[in-house]
Amino acid sequence: MTVSEIIARLDALAEKHKWPTQCDADLVFDRPELRALLGIWRTKAGGGVPPRSAFDIRTLKSLASHVFILERAGTGEARRYQFRLFGSAHLQLFGEHTGRYLDEMVTPEMLSSWLAIYDGVLEARQPLRIVTHFHLPSLGFLNGEMLAAPMTDDTGGEQMILGSTYVSPANVLPSPIE
Repeated sequence: MTVSEIIARLDALAEKHKWPTQCDADLVFDRPELRALLGIWRTKAGGGVPPRSAFDIRTLKSLASHVFILERAGTGEARRYQFRLFGSAHLQLFGEHTGRYLDEMVTPEMLSSWLAIYDGVLEARQPLRIVTHFHLPSLGFLNGEMLAAPMTDDTGGEQMILGSTYVSPANVLPSPIE
């Protein structure tokens, strides 16, 4: 399946299930930090999928607080994604999740959307841009822009994802003053 077909499938699923996400293969990021991380990923990839070991703290420098690393365990319906790294900016929004599984963090209603997205990234074998809109009870509605890119694990298996998300407040309600 081509990357365009994978994205079309993900966007169709989002529309069908009313997931607040949209995928983009053009990789035109609003955030300069995500553009920088994409550049690092491409350099390390050298035309393929880079290994996890290529992304140490020195390589990630000032981007590390917004970085997360996921590892897929299991297959089919038994698959789960475990956070191997959960940057401090994410920790401030969502709490500590290093070592925890995605299904322990998101609601059951949203789990299928994130599984589909992360599976799609691994299937595409290249980075994707994901735009999402979500609600955190303590913060209100947020817009998010995410880079999700595949990595190989220590055995060369393509089961890991390097990700970075930046959020901003969403203006979802009209101003009462107008």
